[in-house]
Amino acid sequence: MSDVTVIGGGIVGVCSAIALQEEGFNVELIDRGLETQAASYGNCGLLAVGEIVPISKPGILPKIPKWLSDPKSPLFVRPQHMISQMPWLLRFLWAGRRSKVLEIVEGMTPLLSRAEQDYRVLLDAAGLSDKLVNKPNIMAFNSKADIDGDSFTWNLRTSNGFRQRFLDTKDLKAVEPSLSGPITCGLLLEQWLQFSDPGIVRNKLAEFFLSRGGTLRTGSVRNLVVKGGKATAIALEGGEQIGIKRIVLAAGAWSGKLARDIGVRVPLAALQGYHHQLPNPNVTVNHAVLYANGGFVLTPMETGLRIGGTIEVAGLDPKPNFERANIIAEKAKFVLPGLDTSGGKQWMGPRPFLPDTMPVIDKAPNHDNVVMAFGHGQVGMTLGATTGRLVADLVAGRRPTLNLAPYRATRFSWKSNVTKPEEGNDLIRYPPY
Repeated sequence: MSDVTVIGGGIVGVCSAIALQEEGFNVELIDRGLETQAASYGNCGLLAVGEIVPISKPGILPKIPKWLSDPKSPLFVRPQHMISQMPWLLRFLWAGRRSKVLEIVEGMTPLLSRAEQDYRVLLDAAGLSDKLVNKPNIMAFNSKADIDGDSFTWNLRTSNGFRQRFLDTKDLKAVEPSLSGPITCGLLLEQWLQFSDPGIVRNKLAEFFLSRGGTLRTGSVRNLVVKGGKATAIALEGGEQIGIKRIVLAAGAWSGKLARDIGVRVPLAALQGYHHQLPNPNVTVNHAVLYANGGFVLTPMETGLRIGGTIEVAGLDPKPNFERANIIAEKAKFVLPGLDTSGGKQWMGPRPFLPDTMPVIDKAPNHDNVVMAFGHGQVGMTLGATTGRLVADLVAGRRPTLNLAPYRATRFSWKSNVTKPEEGNDLIRYPPY
């Protein structure tokens, strides 16, 4: 029996497993198979260190009706899921009020501020330092008025230490000569970086974990077995039960179902993302480019050019609607003349989102041998290494290096959940969300 069993082999689970090895724990990782193409494989590959402002924010409400009804919009709800997902959507919109956004920014800033340093330490140790590309990201716009129209976001980023530099048409053409069409300007996101390919990084880190004596078990977890205030075993879909000492629940979009076994209910949604991977795009993109007006990201990777983005509300395991991937590929042709989309590979995968877009990083309130790490939304890849270090703090019984109160699992409860903080950490149970 391993000292710690990590459920989930995505970037958060793998980074947590490695960090626990650093603490001297014997670790077993359980995953459906590292070859599966979930969010850690298919994301846009950004180290989005300045992504402190949530998607839902002041000014977004008037855009929602069009987004929800237009299949080509950045956010789309499949009609058959409109009713079932409405409670989550309402919480998502409620989290966009100004006072709540400022609270979210205060919670996300400490996490994202240390993301690059935590990754550099991890990747250096694993011999993968070249997988973090030392080029800043660019956000491209049709006009400067589009930038000024979201001054709320940019002012918050600047005031919290995240720098961006304005690029006029000439500046932008100098660094990204292939960009054309309606784009006239941009912002150089000076601290944002990218990975050479997120799936390769996750797989290489998993190999590093195994090379240091870690164990990988392939299987789908059906439920957690609980007895006497502790999780005692993990039940797999095939009927096998695995005895455990401690669990780290890092199963991404599937974490909500398993969390219910330990009495934790969180409004975790699986928001589908799409990408179109082009092995031979016939154009050169030098930096990761976020096209604000188009709602997609262009990321040059060692495996080709990735065109990724969109948010689709369609449940946990829907049939792919690859027209969403085709739409963003067609949009990309307007800003990259000569783009060759032939031979492209489409992908869809679930990103685990909570309404406030902050993750859960917490000890289970009533099961002291369970640590939870899920719900990272669009910054899962960015926060893998940092979350791993915080998980190791919690499992080791050490005071975390950050105040983890903003990421408590109970923040969505309408019931009073103020309890005495446990000795050895600073997980304070605050009044309800």
